[in-house]
Amino acid sequence: MSGREPFKYYFFLHFEWIALISGLLLMAFLDPFSQAPSICPIDRLGFDFCPGCGLGKSIAFAARGNLSASFQSHPLGLFAILIILARIGSILRRNYEFKRTEKNEENI
Repeated sequence: MSGREPFKYYFFLHFEWIALISGLLLMAFLDPFSQAPSICPIDRLGFDFCPGCGLGKSIAFAARGNLSASFQSHPLGLFAILIILARIGSILRRNYEFKRTEKNEENI
């Protein structure tokens, strides 16, 4: 590997799972009781319904163990956590297999 190749290699292996964990942690530490203005572009445009609004609060409530409030904020919040964790697991499994295959190719 030379030049920019190592950066592309490590970016490919690690960027997505780090971004997903970071997003999940940021939503988990979000204050669900905050009355701060929404950053949702659909809400900002004046629409009353946004399918994603409340998802961050739902994850924040779930991280605090308040599952009923989580479900009331957004019914798919717990499902979103499971999907994100499953995706992180699949990326880490892919990375493990990729590294194992790479090691086997070096030994040949």
